[in-house]
Amino acid sequence: MLDTLAREVEEETGWRLRHVRRLLGITTWTGDDGAGERHEADYLVEVDDDLDHPALEWSKHTAYDWFGPCDLPRLKENRAPGEYLIHDLIVGGEPAVRGPGSAGVRSHGLDLPGCY
Repeated sequence: MLDTLAREVEEETGWRLRHVRRLLGITTWTGDDGAGERHEADYLVEVDDDLDHPALEWSKHTAYDWFGPCDLPRLKENRAPGEYLIHDLIVGGEPAVRGPGSAGVRSHGLDLPGCY
């Protein structure tokens, strides 16, 4: 399964998977395309490459962004209460994202203050 994760990370971002820190959760959901039920595993990972310039598969992703603790409410914007999957996964894994004993998220060498 980790080989599949590494391949997907590289195909969808151009980044190389360095380390899997933890499984954030497995979610079951049904899309609106009639393809039936899906099972999605979400991981907190470390990657190598140019984080400022992901090589996104634009046919699958229309945008990307970086989120620190203070930005997480943006993941609920324009979403119905049942559509908070990404927000809830990140908030549920937020201590792991910060690291033990940290008060914020380390992103691009900047310490971001915790907002919760």
